[in-house]
Amino acid sequence: MNRTRLFIVAVLSASALFVVGVLVWRTIGVGAGGPDAAATSPGVVRIQVIAALPVEQWVRAAAEEFGATGIGPDNAIIEVEVLPLDGLVALGKWERNEFSALKAGTLPEDRTLGASESLSSFPAAWIADSRDLVDMANESSREHFGQDRFLSDGQYRMRSLAKTLLVWGLFRSRQAPLLENLGPLSWDTVHKAAVAPTGWKELGGDPAWGNFKLAVADSGQSVSGPAAILTAAGEFFDRTEVTVEDLSDPGFGSWLAELMEATSGFGGGGTSAAESVAVFGYTAGDGGQFLESDLLQSMEGIQTRWREPVVLHYPRVTTWFDFPYAIWVGPETTALEKNAAQAFQEFLLSEEQQRRALEFGLRPADPNVQLDAVAGSLFGRWQRLGVHGEGLHVEEMNPTTRDLLTALTRWRELNEGR
Repeated sequence: MNRTRLFIVAVLSASALFVVGVLVWRTIGVGAGGPDAAATSPGVVRIQVIAALPVEQWVRAAAEEFGATGIGPDNAIIEVEVLPLDGLVALGKWERNEFSALKAGTLPEDRTLGASESLSSFPAAWIADSRDLVDMANESSREHFGQDRFLSDGQYRMRSLAKTLLVWGLFRSRQAPLLENLGPLSWDTVHKAAVAPTGWKELGGDPAWGNFKLAVADSGQSVSGPAAILTAAGEFFDRTEVTVEDLSDPGFGSWLAELMEATSGFGGGGTSAAESVAVFGYTAGDGGQFLESDLLQSMEGIQTRWREPVVLHYPRVTTWFDFPYAIWVGPETTALEKNAAQAFQEFLLSEEQQRRALEFGLRPADPNVQLDAVAGSLFGRWQRLGVHGEGLHVEEMNPTTRDLLTALTRWRELNEGR
């Protein structure tokens, strides 16, 4: 009987302790956010962001720092994977739907298992070289989906992150004779140098330098390549708007072909014209037209390897690149992923990251950030080589269109191997 009592007492005591424990746990749980706290605890949201090559290093460094900042919107830890792609390559992938966007009318819940797996790595955002490229991608989106997938207004609107432009660059030893004999640097000056029969001998330089060699990006593999040709056309026709008919003009075609015959053929793919000059020196080009940011980033390598700097010259007419951050608004990405992409956009536009852009030779989109705002600014470091800081005044070419790119592709195909 005593054993029975002891057993009952033990059971009752254990039950009481259990009830007390549950009450205490629930009290602690409510104090920490309630019974749903586990459901709202921070998760990990992984997004992929396509980045134009000129901003890839800056964006990648920012992504690493962003991932270490902790919790973002919706209590999520955001991890950003940066996919570097030239703008022309990225545009082609969007237009050919190589990212496997859903067909018009397809709902996310209707996806097959294979489609769901492919969408797990669907780009949440695209940092293009210029807004022109995003506009072309939207043209394709309207054909496939009946609406834009990158927006110009609203919560997920495109916003420019930084800027750069096409500039001239000449090895210092080549600068004096060229400018003395042909005048200020321009496409006309470069054309005269390109067609000089005896090369540097008649240009006033060392005959051992051979013919003048022009460094410029491949028009079929880099956004800056077509942009350079269009600025050349703008100078040839003396206007900032170039038409398809202009590019088909026989006189311009012959003039351009003579220019392109002076190109070295180095670079292409993921290598910029400035990087080619840094690696191959005078063999890649005595001078040429480069993205300012590429040239500033390559300047240290050029001086170290070739013991001679490249001096910058700013054209009267040029092309600007504004690197818009465009968030994909289609059903392929979740609201959480869209918000994560927007959070990263805001991070890149923060004052700290805008100042960091100066260390990569990029002009901040924020007009309040001065070009000498940080000690590591490449604009301050290379100012003695002709870098223009504040108050730069140049004419800008009109936006590039799909028809112009198609016309340039046709011209290139007709003139290859001439």
